[in-house]
Amino acid sequence: MDKFYRVPAEYWQRIHFVRPRFKGNIENVLLYMAHECCKIGRCSSREYNEKYFNAIRSFKDNIGKEVKTLNNWRTEIPALFGFYKENKHTDMTETTAMAKFLNEHQDLTQFMRFFLFTFQFPGGHLKSNEIAELINSNIRFKPAQTIIKVLLEGNKLLTDKEMSLSGEEAAYCIFNDRRVTSGVKSAREVAETILNNRKNKLKYYDKSDPLIQGNTGKAMSEGDVRRYASDIMDYMEIASILEKRHNYYYLKPNEKDTIETFVNDKTFFDGYEPFYGKEYKTSEISAIEPLWFEYVNNSLDESLFKTDLKTVLGEDVETDIVYGERISDLFDGEHTKKDVGNLGESIVCCHEKMRLKLASCDDGMIKRVQIVDSPSYHPGFDIDSFEGDGTQHHRYVEVKTTISHNKIDLFGFHMSPNEWSVAETTQEHYCVYRLMISRNAKQLFVLRNPVGLYKNDKIQARPTDGMEVSFDSADFKPTKVLQWEK
Repeated sequence: MDKFYRVPAEYWQRIHFVRPRFKGNIENVLLYMAHECCKIGRCSSREYNEKYFNAIRSFKDNIGKEVKTLNNWRTEIPALFGFYKENKHTDMTETTAMAKFLNEHQDLTQFMRFFLFTFQFPGGHLKSNEIAELINSNIRFKPAQTIIKVLLEGNKLLTDKEMSLSGEEAAYCIFNDRRVTSGVKSAREVAETILNNRKNKLKYYDKSDPLIQGNTGKAMSEGDVRRYASDIMDYMEIASILEKRHNYYYLKPNEKDTIETFVNDKTFFDGYEPFYGKEYKTSEISAIEPLWFEYVNNSLDESLFKTDLKTVLGEDVETDIVYGERISDLFDGEHTKKDVGNLGESIVCCHEKMRLKLASCDDGMIKRVQIVDSPSYHPGFDIDSFEGDGTQHHRYVEVKTTISHNKIDLFGFHMSPNEWSVAETTQEHYCVYRLMISRNAKQLFVLRNPVGLYKNDKIQARPTDGMEVSFDSADFKPTKVLQWEK
């Protein structure tokens, strides 16, 4: 006969949050919407909402979908990710730092780490009455940090293998237990509970459990019970903090710095603190929402959570071939964690050297291919290369890189005013290399003379602070990413 673990009724409280309809395609959607929001910028709330809704409707997977579904997107994206903020006093809406950061840096791994770093309960992503329930239950909970701590404590308790968590274990033993979410039960105690449950072969989901009965008297499905815990761990996988094996989540190897940053984090949005243990109105809670999104956007720190390419491509990647002469510079000590731009430039620089070698160019020309952009020098392009057509003509390469856990198929990018100006001047000798890197694929598109392409309606571009550029992949064939070999 099956035996089940049950949270005592007096401690059962189900944690939940906005669950986006686009979760299965979240990386593509976030990149697309960040890009579209940056194109909108700042305008009246009515105009912003119209442009924002049109952008949602224009997303390739939304063609023909009902207005109700599109409206769900409208509320889910700002609630969870805060891509825009509305000032109800001035009736103006503007794109936030979160959207601009993702659009500019194109690092979804880093972005998801920022999201998880500040994501907490209570938080402004919830409705006022939901926040009130958490306050009244004395809940203060940062899910990503708690999951990491439980896994670390489990590693201490286990001597022969790594600690792991299933969605059910996280739901029942962490998310839905008020002793944990209010800080009464420690991470070590949670790990001990989970390991004891395994030892005693206790199961979790029990249809007869009165705590999971819905309003209609029908039990929630197993998926519904563990949904929110699993969502957070899925986000942590995208953020390269966890990895999933056989439906269990483990700490990602070689992410010591990121894990320590989460564990040692003492920050917590304290805008709701005055309400704990006091009488208040839900309208007072609603008034805190702008402060929450200001806190989230002000927490962005470019120096935190830069992606290590080895965690994206995998530990067995042949880095000496991919990076050629730049391997020691990229992977020595603290230099391992380069920002996305530098990683892309390194790959493309090696690609250009190999392209010229295959074109039978002399060694002198190949050695002169170099990365020229630096913090103190911005010529309007990243790599000074050559056409390799028998002439001495230069090819000025601007690299636009995106790093994601899964392969993406959105191709927009931002060009600065200087980049666009240089492209206009150098014309056919200016190329944008749009590079997209995921665990299982590297995809490269070459856009020669982007200003000319724009004037001939081959690509789309909208002026902002520079140009927001997008193109249809059907109009451009991908170029194989070449690996440098001496």
